[in-house]
Amino acid sequence: MLPLRIESQYFGSIQYIKQIALASDTIIDVHEPFKKMSFRNRTTIISAQGPLLLTVPLKAGRDQKTPMNEVKICYGQNWTNKHMKALTSCYKRSPFFEYYEEGVSQILNKRQPYLIDLNMSISYWLEKVLKTNFNISKSTAEIPYLDPYFIEARDSSTNPKAALHIANQVYPQVFSDKIEFLPNCSILDLLFCMGPSANIYLKDSTLQ
Repeated sequence: MLPLRIESQYFGSIQYIKQIALASDTIIDVHEPFKKMSFRNRTTIISAQGPLLLTVPLKAGRDQKTPMNEVKICYGQNWTNKHMKALTSCYKRSPFFEYYEEGVSQILNKRQPYLIDLNMSISYWLEKVLKTNFNISKSTAEIPYLDPYFIEARDSSTNPKAALHIANQVYPQVFSDKIEFLPNCSILDLLFCMGPSANIYLKDSTLQ
């Protein structure tokens, strides 16, 4: 089977992680041009009011032509603290938040200079806590836009249709008593709500 070629995401969506978990081999394209308004530096969690977007601020001057592995994170504002406060506010009532809170905090507090390094550290941490093997590696050189030697999957996980594929995969979310089930949010939502069972949810190839 051809390797999966996919973008790097910040605490990727459930469908994104699911794609990686089910692939035999995955190449994270770190040489592709950075794409603004994408989930390369954003993730969606769930608050009592609905979806809440968390964004990693980047240093000025980033545009569509900057290779992903050259994009630098801006620490001029204390965004790491804001992200942890938001996660605590939204998920302190979830059954497994306390088990993963420290791990998330340690990742953010490392203050990685490059976005790709932050995102890769998240992937390695998820691999560990989910007790699975993602078989991921970074691209070693620029890959043509369309390459027949890869299964092209960049940005497919956040396509509106992706949510439809997993819309019926309902699991108990924190604010299910207030708002309807929201599919394909950050992997953190699934992890905080389902704990170790998240691995089964991701690996079940019938849930696509």
